Amino acid sequence: MKLSKAHILAIYALLAALGLPNARAGQDAQEQNRLVNGKLIYIAPMPQQLDQWLQSDLQHWGKYHVTSNSEGVDLEIRAEVPDTQPQYRERHGVPLPKKEPKDKPKETSIEVIDWTTGARLWTATLLDKKVDHNAPAPPPGPSIEIRAHGMTPDQLALKITRELQRYVEQLQAASSD
Repeated sequence: MKLSKAHILAIYALLAALGLPNARAGQDAQEQNRLVNGKLIYIAPMPQQLDQWLQSDLQHWGKYHVTSNSEGVDLEIRAEVPDTQPQYRERHGVPLPKKEPKDKPKETSIEVIDWTTGARLWTATLLDKKVDHNAPAPPPGPSIEIRAHGMTPDQLALKITRELQRYVEQLQAASSD
C-alpha cells in the first residue's frame, strides 16, 4: 500500500498534535525541504571575498535568487570562522607571538541556515588538508568535509556550490518518490 504525500503529511500533523516522538522526523524532512523549496538566498560577508564567488556560482546554478538584503529571505549562507586569540611568550623582556601548533587546525565552516527558524540545514567544514584527487567524492549529506588546503577562493566557492547542489538534488529526488 502506497500512501500519497497528502496522507503522509496528515499522519505527521496528527503525530505532532499528539506530541509523539515520530513527529520530529516530519519536522526534519520539512526543514530539509527548505533547501528544495527555498527561492531567495542571502550570502553574508566572508573572508577573502568568498561571498562574492559564492554569489556568482549560485547565480550560475540558477536554483536560488541571490539578494543583498538579509531580511525576509528563505535561506542564509554564512561562514563560521574560529576565533583565535594571539598568545605571546616573553623573550628578554619583549613579548613575542607564539607560533600556532600544527596539530590544532582552524576549521572554518560554511553553513546554510533557514532564515525563519535559524535551523542549520547544511554545513561544509573546510579542512586545512591537501586535496586527494584519487579519493572518491563523499556522499552528499547535511554535513560534508572539504579539503581546502591550497584552494583559491574561486575554487573553494565552486566546490562548495557543487556539494550543496549535489545534496539539494538528492533531496529533490527523495521528495519526488
